[in-house]
Amino acid sequence: MEHSAAIHEDQIARLDILAESELRHSGFRLAFPQALETRYWRDIAAERLQELRFIGLCGVTGYFIFGILLNLIVILNPDWKSVAIQLVGSSLTVFAIIQLGLREKVATATREIALLACCLICSLAAILVVAAKPTPANLRDFLLAIPPASFVLIFVRLRFHQAVAFFLANLSVYALVLLDRPEINHSDAMFLIGFMTTLLSPALIGSHAFERALRRLYLHRLLDRLRNEKLAAQNAALTDLSYTDPLTSIANRRRLDEALAELIAAPASTGALLLIDIDRFKAFNDRYGHLAGDACLCHVAQCLSSHLRSFDLLARFGGEEFAVLLPETMLDEAARTAQRLREAVQNLRFEVQDQQVSVTISIGIAAREGLKTPEALIGAADTALYAAKHAGRNRVQVAATEPQAWKRMAV
Repeated sequence: MEHSAAIHEDQIARLDILAESELRHSGFRLAFPQALETRYWRDIAAERLQELRFIGLCGVTGYFIFGILLNLIVILNPDWKSVAIQLVGSSLTVFAIIQLGLREKVATATREIALLACCLICSLAAILVVAAKPTPANLRDFLLAIPPASFVLIFVRLRFHQAVAFFLANLSVYALVLLDRPEINHSDAMFLIGFMTTLLSPALIGSHAFERALRRLYLHRLLDRLRNEKLAAQNAALTDLSYTDPLTSIANRRRLDEALAELIAAPASTGALLLIDIDRFKAFNDRYGHLAGDACLCHVAQCLSSHLRSFDLLARFGGEEFAVLLPETMLDEAARTAQRLREAVQNLRFEVQDQQVSVTISIGIAAREGLKTPEALIGAADTALYAAKHAGRNRVQVAATEPQAWKRMAV
């Protein structure tokens, strides 16, 4: 867990540095370093997919309506057969690409290519329809082939490198078609090519500026998110420290008190509390030293933890005492657990001063039933623990049910 947290913090720090570096960068380049680019596309994936579908559907609808109005209002005596091929055929093809290519299961790169394909189909269809028109075609016909490409670059949010590919594809096809028509003289053809370039270039430049602005906005948001994640991780670490015993790395008394309060607060709850004391621990400390005593506490804590369920709570109660809160546990099951813990510690061996040593524990058990406060539950378990030690140690004792038995007997 600590290793994973360290890796996560290292990744956050690295992305922080990369994001801040990119914000300082003022060049023409759009792509981020690999780690940041990967995070960028992962973070915007869902939003970008919705955007692509919206752009695709609205774009092809606008393209179809715009084409109809153009032929009804601007073009005199339009060839409706050619219009149908250009508008209906392109629109149906684009709708099919949207349904097949703009889905969650499709890779991000494939979705972007699908959007570019939709745009090229619509814009090139307008040029090719004019190219297929019987001679003679006039300048007006070729002028009216330009608006679809302009519409795409202005209203469809292509990535900049896709916008460049779209621009070059349209300009190349447009130039080839013009130069192939004998009725269009060279000077008029060059004028139309220059007109298309002049009309589309500002939109191309705007595409770069727009994508750059979006990426920089993302960087600002990412930095805010990373700082919040880092702060949350630090707060979580501080919270863990406040609930953890620094020596044994198990829960501390504060965490135990909160868990006991939660258990008692639930009227119908069942559970049991075990209080555990290492037998003759003072003599162990006197013989081997306090560092050996600390090591003993750690070994015992680890041994106890390895024999408990994932939802049981092991805490250091104080000194050489531990507590185990067993939620949803009846008294007989708690007694079996206590015996298992006692035997596990009795069989535990660890090295101190080049020799194998062992310790034993005594355990007092109190069930939650009938006890209305955490203090009463602790008192009952404590009295049972005292009885276990008074009876000879290395044993388990269940608390008596009479209230007067909860009070510790004097030695």
